[in-house]
Amino acid sequence: MSSSVLTTIQAQRNLYQYPTFLILGNIGNVFIVILFSRQRQNACAIYLMSSAITNNLFLTFNIFTQMFPFYYADETIRAFALCKLRLYLLNIFGPIAKLMIILSCIDRFMITNDRVSFRAFSTPKRAKWIIAFSIIFWPLIVIHIPIMTTIVNGQCNAFGIYSIIYLVYVIIFVGFIPPIIMGIFGYLTYRNLRQRHVHVQQIVNNTNNGNMNIRKRDRALLIIVIAEVFVYVITMTPNLLVFLEMTISKYVMSNKSVQYIQIENFIFIITASLGFLNSAGPFYVYLISSKSFRRDFKQLIINSYRKLRRQQPVQVILRVDQAFAQQDTRV
Repeated sequence: MSSSVLTTIQAQRNLYQYPTFLILGNIGNVFIVILFSRQRQNACAIYLMSSAITNNLFLTFNIFTQMFPFYYADETIRAFALCKLRLYLLNIFGPIAKLMIILSCIDRFMITNDRVSFRAFSTPKRAKWIIAFSIIFWPLIVIHIPIMTTIVNGQCNAFGIYSIIYLVYVIIFVGFIPPIIMGIFGYLTYRNLRQRHVHVQQIVNNTNNGNMNIRKRDRALLIIVIAEVFVYVITMTPNLLVFLEMTISKYVMSNKSVQYIQIENFIFIITASLGFLNSAGPFYVYLISSKSFRRDFKQLIINSYRKLRRQQPVQVILRVDQAFAQQDTRV
């Protein structure tokens, strides 16, 4: 594949893909904030709103830097500052957004636990404190990025031994830890729900209504958790593998051809663009996986239309997956 073909494909991708992610992603995240803002007394809803807001910051900043790249050939102080700030902010917004999803999974585990002390821990006040701590703590964790990132031959990147350290950081904190934690707490939450399902069945003497209610909660939570983990793993794994290959081959293959490097960089950029789905796609994942989320979104659109027509809005009863977003501390 010639370099001219790769350049053409890259230009077309920049022209259509990035604006699509930016527009649809920001719109979707705004709808998430609107839908869950009516449950501000719900710890899980607060985490989801925080994730949506951070995803918008990540999308807007990252896509604009991709669409309007800055060249570091002059290696001025301004170039060094922009190089360090760009990678630093990207490694703050993206992980914090995913951390909020992890915290919402942990929150659902606590709220479905039989122990009162666990359920009592899930409060809006604690959620706000945890979010504030995360916003302060995580930038300190990744402070090594602006310190060690530099410009070499007009390229802004991690070089030398730090490139290995950065690779380990990406693999651990981006590739492995988020889906593993989500999977663990998703399973534990599902187990809690199954245990409560048996308990409620005994209390209600196996009435059909109680049985159906618990099964709906089981199914809704399991589908949402699986959808989140599935999308994250599918979109992040290819880029991590390519990133790993690029780092290793840099030391193993001393004389890479120009065409090999061009193809390698092209594949890396393509797989990296999949990562935008993690920030642009949550609303659409919820919409596809949750019937009650679709119902609430439809109600929101209907009421918005009626307000524009100056008609009386229909009373909105939020039903956003009780298994995922309802602050229910009662057994």
